[in-house]
Amino acid sequence: MNATTLLFQKEETPPRKSAEKVTFHRYLRAPDPNPPRQFTINLIVNLLLRLFAFLFNHRKKLNAWMKSTEGWINFSVGIRSRDNTVQQSIIFRDGNVRARWGIHEKMDTALVFRTPRMIIKMLTVTPDEMMIMLVENRMNTEGSLACMNLFNFYLNLLLGKSQQKYVEKKKQANIKGKKQEAGTIDTCHRNERTKRRNSRISGNRVDPGVKHLSDPFIPQYGLEDFPRLAKLHEIAFTTTPKICHERPKLLTDWHMEHGFETDNDGNEWSPELRQAFAYRYLMENRKPVIWPEDLIAGTHGTSRITPVCYPDASGMTIWGELISCRDRELAPYEIDDESITILHHHVFPYWLKRNLREWVRDQYHEPLCQRIDEHLAAFLIWKTIGMSETVPDYEKIFTIGTKGMIREIEDELQRDTGADEQKKNTLKAMIISLEGMNAYARSLALQAARDAEKETDPARKEELLELHRILSKVPVNPPETLHEAVQVSWLTKVALQMENSNDGLGLGRLDQLYQPFFEADIAKCATEGEKEEYIKWAIELVGSLFMKATDHLTLNPDIANHIFGGSPPGQTITIGGVTADGEDAVNDMTYIILKVTELLGLNDPNVNARYHREKNSAEYLRRCNDVNYITGATPSLHNDIAMIKALTQHGYAIEDVREWSATGCVEPTMCGRHSGHTSAINISIVAALEMAMNNGHHPLMGWDLGPETGLPERGDFATFDEFFSAFEAQYRMLIEQSIEYNNLLGLMYQKYRPSNLMSAFTRGCVENGRTVVHGGAKYNSSGATCIGLADVTDSMMAIKKLVYDEKKVSFSDMKRAISENFANDPALHAMATTKVPFFGSGSDEAVDMANRIIAFTHDTYGSIDNYRGGTHHTGFWSMSSHATYGRLSGALPSGRLAGKSFTPGLTPEPNASKSLLDNLRDVAKLDPTGLDDNIAFNVKVVPGGGDSHEQVVQNIFAYAKTYFDLGGMQMQLNVMSTDMMRDAMVNPEHYRHLLVRISGYCAYFTQLDRDAQMELIERAEYGL
Repeated sequence: MNATTLLFQKEETPPRKSAEKVTFHRYLRAPDPNPPRQFTINLIVNLLLRLFAFLFNHRKKLNAWMKSTEGWINFSVGIRSRDNTVQQSIIFRDGNVRARWGIHEKMDTALVFRTPRMIIKMLTVTPDEMMIMLVENRMNTEGSLACMNLFNFYLNLLLGKSQQKYVEKKKQANIKGKKQEAGTIDTCHRNERTKRRNSRISGNRVDPGVKHLSDPFIPQYGLEDFPRLAKLHEIAFTTTPKICHERPKLLTDWHMEHGFETDNDGNEWSPELRQAFAYRYLMENRKPVIWPEDLIAGTHGTSRITPVCYPDASGMTIWGELISCRDRELAPYEIDDESITILHHHVFPYWLKRNLREWVRDQYHEPLCQRIDEHLAAFLIWKTIGMSETVPDYEKIFTIGTKGMIREIEDELQRDTGADEQKKNTLKAMIISLEGMNAYARSLALQAARDAEKETDPARKEELLELHRILSKVPVNPPETLHEAVQVSWLTKVALQMENSNDGLGLGRLDQLYQPFFEADIAKCATEGEKEEYIKWAIELVGSLFMKATDHLTLNPDIANHIFGGSPPGQTITIGGVTADGEDAVNDMTYIILKVTELLGLNDPNVNARYHREKNSAEYLRRCNDVNYITGATPSLHNDIAMIKALTQHGYAIEDVREWSATGCVEPTMCGRHSGHTSAINISIVAALEMAMNNGHHPLMGWDLGPETGLPERGDFATFDEFFSAFEAQYRMLIEQSIEYNNLLGLMYQKYRPSNLMSAFTRGCVENGRTVVHGGAKYNSSGATCIGLADVTDSMMAIKKLVYDEKKVSFSDMKRAISENFANDPALHAMATTKVPFFGSGSDEAVDMANRIIAFTHDTYGSIDNYRGGTHHTGFWSMSSHATYGRLSGALPSGRLAGKSFTPGLTPEPNASKSLLDNLRDVAKLDPTGLDDNIAFNVKVVPGGGDSHEQVVQNIFAYAKTYFDLGGMQMQLNVMSTDMMRDAMVNPEHYRHLLVRISGYCAYFTQLDRDAQMELIERAEYGL
């Protein structure tokens, strides 16, 4: 019997609590300053809250949910309209619930609705639908998001079966809607991916670093030749992720026993030592799990696929859905009753006020920057989720093992006899954390031995004994074989993600890391047959690493399925490019990784291919395009020359810059020496444009947020440059606020959540005696992801051309048409969309406009230091935020209609040009120095029906090489037709593996919501 069923069994009603003796007539006598309609809404809301209170006060099973292992969970919730004509509240105190008329004290959280009518709407929908209202800014929160999620959980308890019925009804409505939007379906594409995989082509060995692959494309193998990988692939696509309470429970247990703010003796904890001791306890007590098909040991949880919970960051966002997450339409999670009980009663209450958002709210009195962030419409600061977008120093552990790393730290402690207390504590904390990592390896080694004793299959027994041998050696000692190196990579990653968020932590330049081990292994092969068998084994081993990376997900509430649809943890692998000394880096392992990418077609790891046109061969680029054609969406392609130019402006050593690797989506970080938090800030440029047209007022938020810079209808902008200056003023304000919130959250990391293990894996931290969050890394920066560049560029072009240059329309009339979503001015809409030279059309003026916006963004962010004393890098890619921010924006001067997605990354608008070459030329003309956090340029290409595999690849290659020869920084392809996606939209059962590139990351098309699917379908499509 599940938790939901237990809640609604008939039970005896307990005696009424004395604290609840409040009569209804008391509310009727309340003063009524509101009009009758608002009084009616107030009355309805109050009565429903009183019913809520009655049920929780008088049903034992409901009442029991209000208690934690430390006592009653006390909090309060306000419900009001933005105009304050509706105000009601509900208070949970010591096991008693009271509904109150009005809001008479500071609430822990408040639900603020755009209009009074929307409050009634909220009362007629389920909690999950209420979260959609939050996404669309029909509702926003003030105060604790954790308390809002707790309140949502209580609503879910009451609704139970209603929630399930709603989800099923929504599913059916979406299916019907998708069929209508998809239109006539061409089903001939259903076997397209299988045909592509089976039509493999050969390559030529021309790269100097390729020494052992006779044909670097390795066309002789398909997935059917690797039964283990095929089975793991099937498991990954048929297993529902299951929430695991292990990590949060162990950490909560330790802190309950040893304290958080102070230790058992009442002394203030050193944050570094407290976190280190808690981490070691976690790693010593984790259950060692080795699945039957594993060649690599180490898991993120106790289930096959685990959404990992970080309650001091974003983990509590799932609180409201602990019961309903099984039934949601997108990305459902399994969860057992034990985990629901532990998370609700034990874990989440302990962290209710001990989390990053609430620390900032409490210590800085809910600053403006935090309130902007929580409206979702202008910017989102990723540090509330994690700060793990980096690549750790795998090279160090490969060279000296954890034993050598500990020895280096101990030597630093002995060398610096005058070190301050913080440095001493930090270095000790690094050692303790490395000991925790070693303890987990020992547990896995013992488990492998235990499993081997019980194993009856000789082949599997041998594999388990080999795992036992490897884990008894590494990571304490450095690896010597490829198998040992792959095991160290994975174990390091799991260990780091037990400390910090499993979001954006890269695997780095695996081809460079693995090639020496590959060469050492293959040198032991006596015959060509043995070498061929070893190469096949290497493919299976690297494939096992790829499949291992599917064992965890970010723990997302349903709202995240709409904000970051289909986004995986972002485990980037980077191949190719140049070495630290500037030579060709392509080698055997580069092509083996490409082969694994081809075989598995996964959305994560996210494979990124660096291409240096002066050093890398055309054959290497051709193979990257071949794999992109076969998978449909990966790898992403990067221009090494442009990226190196963008990074060297900051004075970074050239040999370090050449070691850059993508992290998160596409962002560059210098492996093992750079704390870059590359997606720290996610900002909407369009929000600044809308505020500039409304004198600092943001229409959807209903908020006079920015400085007063003028109104078009008052004739305040005599010239285009005057309006652009107003835009800059609004944009500057948002940039400054986004930096302030990122910095405040960073200070909370320093005070409460230092990352000791990550610091041990980052160069500079040991010598400086400071963690990465204190600026200990050799290089420090923060990344800003800027959304809507093409949309703002096109809108600026429309204003400049139609209002000022050609005087076809007044600015006042343009604004009126925009406010009406062009419903009453189709002629202006047609003029804006067809007569204005957009970015991507081949117009130099539009490119200049884009560069003007890029330069302002880069210079403004670059003028303000982050909390670690570093600079800011600016990028123009968007995850899937272009769809979310599109929902939260009105119509634009470019003719884009209200609620429509922005273009992904900096991709030109679909109607900019019918020629892909125009797009390529314009994007390639952007100044790379303003793009130091990289870009996402999405291109959807469709092979010709009669073209051979070789011809398709040659055509894609020609476009890619032309783009890079012109200086373009990054390109990512969706090699599929709109018809294929329309069929997949309606018939997902035929397309569960259909991989699509969103903006910087890949997702499975059938796991996206309808809006995200339509955004992909509506992208410009170019024939090859």
